[in-house]
Amino acid sequence: MPVSMRQQVSVGRHLFAQRLRRRPRFPLVMQLEPLFACNLACAGCGKVQFPREMMSGRMPVATAVAAVLECGAPIVSVAGGEPLLHPA
Repeated sequence: MPVSMRQQVSVGRHLFAQRLRRRPRFPLVMQLEPLFACNLACAGCGKVQFPREMMSGRMPVATAVAAVLECGAPIVSVAGGEPLLHPA
């Protein structure tokens, strides 16, 4: 899947700005996990060992947006949890 021109420009602008500020480390991709639920038992993952109350937690939209703005990364990946477990 090709990367859109808009996304290429956004990432390029972010990289250029960080280089001008001479920052050795900076966020490029933020991985946001709004659901802490999972029905899988992947090898190496410890999520299935958490208490059921914690596994049913949901991140409020305001908290997610605030985290994205605070991070400042040009790309946000919404990952984690199982979308089919969401109560719709």
